Amino acid sequence: MTLTTRRRTKIGATIDPLLAAAVDAYVAAHPGADRSGVIDEALRLWYARQQQAAMTTQFRTPASASEAAERRAWKAIRAASATRRSGRR
Repeated sequence: MTLTTRRRTKIGATIDPLLAAAVDAYVAAHPGADRSGVIDEALRLWYARQQQAAMTTQFRTPASASEAAERRAWKAIRAASATRRSGRR
C-alpha cells in the first residue's frame, strides 16, 4: 500500500503566514496541486532529512565491543567464502 492509497489523517497546524502565502501561490500556479500535496511533500523531505541525520549519527558513533566483534566475524566469513569460491583451500 502506498502513501497515496492509505487513508489520510486530517491534522491542524498553525504556520507562518509567508509560508502559507507561498503554498497558496504555488497551488494557484499549478493546476491539480493542493495544499495537502505540498505539505505532504514538505513532510516527506523533512522525514528523509531526519533519517539521514540518524544514519549519519549511527555511522559516526564508534562501534561497541559486540558490534566490532560481529564485524570481525562477518569479515572472516567473507574471507573464507572468497577462498572457497576461488578454489584455494
